[in-house]
Amino acid sequence: MRTSHTAFLVLIILPYLGTGGAQSKFTSIISFGDSYTDTATAVLCWTSSRMLLGLPFVPPYLADRKANFSGGVDFAVVGAPALNLTYLQGQNMTVNPPINSSLDDQLVWFEKLKPSLCKGQGANCFGSTLFVMGALGTNDHFSFLSSNRTVEQARAYVPTIVDSISRGVERLIQHGAKYVVVADMVPFGCLPIVLTLFASKDKADYDRYGCLKLAKAPQYQNYLLRQRIKVLQNKYPSTMIISAEYYRPIISFLHMPTHFGFNSSTTLLTCCGAGGPPYNFDSSTFCGLPGVMACARPSEALQWDGVHLTEAAYRLIADGWLHGPYADPPILHVAH
Repeated sequence: MRTSHTAFLVLIILPYLGTGGAQSKFTSIISFGDSYTDTATAVLCWTSSRMLLGLPFVPPYLADRKANFSGGVDFAVVGAPALNLTYLQGQNMTVNPPINSSLDDQLVWFEKLKPSLCKGQGANCFGSTLFVMGALGTNDHFSFLSSNRTVEQARAYVPTIVDSISRGVERLIQHGAKYVVVADMVPFGCLPIVLTLFASKDKADYDRYGCLKLAKAPQYQNYLLRQRIKVLQNKYPSTMIISAEYYRPIISFLHMPTHFGFNSSTTLLTCCGAGGPPYNFDSSTFCGLPGVMACARPSEALQWDGVHLTEAAYRLIADGWLHGPYADPPILHVAH
């Protein structure tokens, strides 16, 4: 069973944002993305420790399209790329499961659901809704590498990915979004799945943290995305667009693991996995399958299942999104 990046962050953030009233201006959250955003996985993984506390969650759209979405809805899909599948296939890219419905598909679902979401609410339907555009791009980059594209060839697709995310944000604004969180991409080359599947015998292919340099395209994507967010902020001054970071905090965890409470000897080792060192990741034996055990001290681990982070890491990132410095402006500064 896989956890998720933004999903767990949303679960942490919701108590601050979802109660409305004097505490927060937000009454609902609508999210888009891939498994990093997919609330369904987080609900499955964290029910025993979270839902018993009465912690609310954003219901996944695909789980039950007739659910009560008054508090928000999650359109995210496991394996979703930022680019359309037809585009990727047209570029002769390898598109393997679980790569699934793209961002554009999710936006179409949102547009179909909008009439019921806004029934009787008028033009300011989303005036108290926080939209979250998840950390898209990971599945696109994985597709590039799986298709034997070089670093330079993969880099050439980055502006197209940013265009797709930007168009998605604009579509939300055109539908009345007043508050949009746009997350950047994780350091792709530091994920155990990437380190295992694309391992190199050349030490020069790795950086100071042990991450693969071949995946530096995310840095380029994040740079272009920040520039595009500035353009959108100027174009739509009545909408608050919040730039949220995954890349910087994760690199900080790798740079000073003990400062953040992580074991410095296991920063690239999968906590819940199989296969042993150096990454304890086996693509045929995922976390949640029989015989796959979690590490002895998950609270000191950074990597959870080889693709996603641990609860400890999520909490630190969530705190940075809420209070700063990993969101500009911090979400709680906007919420009150």
